[in-house]
Amino acid sequence: MLRRRVTGKTRPSASEILDRLEVWGQKLGLDAIRELLGALGNPQSGVPTILVAGTNGKGSTSAALASLLTAAGFRCGLYTSPHLENVEERVRIDGTAITETELGCHLRRVLEAAGAAPPTYFESLTAAAWLHFAAHRVDAAVFEVGLGGRLDATNVSEPVLSVITQIARDHTPQLGWTLTSIAGEKAGVMRPGRKCLTWRPAPAVQRELNRCAAVGGAELVDAGDEVEIHDQAQNQPHLSLATSSARYTFRAPLAGPHQLTNLALAIRAAEEFCALPGRELDPEAAGRGLEAVHWPGRLEWVEIEPSTGPRRILFDAAHNPAGATALRSYLDEVGIEFDLLYGALNDKQPERCLPPLAERANRVVLTAPDHARAMPPEALLPLLKTRNAVVETDAGSALKTCLAAASGPPRTLIVTGSLYLVGEVRSALRANYGAPAPARDLVTGYRR
Repeated sequence: MLRRRVTGKTRPSASEILDRLEVWGQKLGLDAIRELLGALGNPQSGVPTILVAGTNGKGSTSAALASLLTAAGFRCGLYTSPHLENVEERVRIDGTAITETELGCHLRRVLEAAGAAPPTYFESLTAAAWLHFAAHRVDAAVFEVGLGGRLDATNVSEPVLSVITQIARDHTPQLGWTLTSIAGEKAGVMRPGRKCLTWRPAPAVQRELNRCAAVGGAELVDAGDEVEIHDQAQNQPHLSLATSSARYTFRAPLAGPHQLTNLALAIRAAEEFCALPGRELDPEAAGRGLEAVHWPGRLEWVEIEPSTGPRRILFDAAHNPAGATALRSYLDEVGIEFDLLYGALNDKQPERCLPPLAERANRVVLTAPDHARAMPPEALLPLLKTRNAVVETDAGSALKTCLAAASGPPRTLIVTGSLYLVGEVRSALRANYGAPAPARDLVTGYRR
């Protein structure tokens, strides 16, 4: 019935198709996506793919790597998840998002090939991404793993290179409750005889990755042992990164010291990809590629002009304890006074994320993202103990409260806790103040 509705004469849009597929929820496993791609002619087989797994930093690393490869002269696809505001953000070529028309066309083709058993939302998008990249004959495609690695739909490809960023506790019901079990799932992106790059993992993670690499015949490389990072100035510094192959100098495009390791990991991945016959990575071009990286919603600064005076807003997903720790470190480093707008999903350990951020805030406003798993904001109040906070049931009302006139000079507003909340507030700001631009319209990397 779903197939007839989706592929009938009405030609539903990409959003309509995906809305109907959401009812099937998540499904880990490769059998269904493998069968679906086979029915589509296996478009992934002709696309040199780099898989990027991890808990935190994989989106930033993927965006940086794709920008590097575009600057190096490759036509590069980028597939990421989730999106901030529009689903088209997830599929990009040379930093430019797929159009809604193109995505709808690919999704209708996916549903035609699926037969009687509809694929999941994520399986459909993943298949559509490969169709898009194959149709545009990309030279490379960077795929951010959605959940885990071993059983994620992106893992049906045969990557020429794999990358594993920082591993922390997240999605524990699906991946396990220990760092070892989570690392084992992420290690599923490794391939026999091919390299997998990581960056100074915790000892328990390192042991498990080493074990998985040995069992599977992959070559695990700690890029942290191969890169020297030299700060040359304060606050968005020019950096000098040195590997065994070259030295790269550029202005850091992403805020926060934790992003430096993501950029360094992207450089090493680009070097490895370009080490294959017939490819080359020019250090100057690589620097231009890195400086062009833009990754909205992750330590993203936006300035607006409400009636109460100019305001600066900092968006950052920080949806798990490791992300909250990185955000708190950045706020401590820049030393700003701020108000906090926070909302989270109930499975993201807000009890470990909210308190360290709230204790530095002058004012706290709690709300809930528009998501089925959102934690009610009143349930967050006990996490603050002695601190008073304002509770707003929806993001729009919460934003108005945060921007209302308060005693003293206007302070920076930090919006965090959930990528879904960040997307909602970005959209609300744009509707009222004209900024920021839709994430779909932003070119996230080097423009040819």
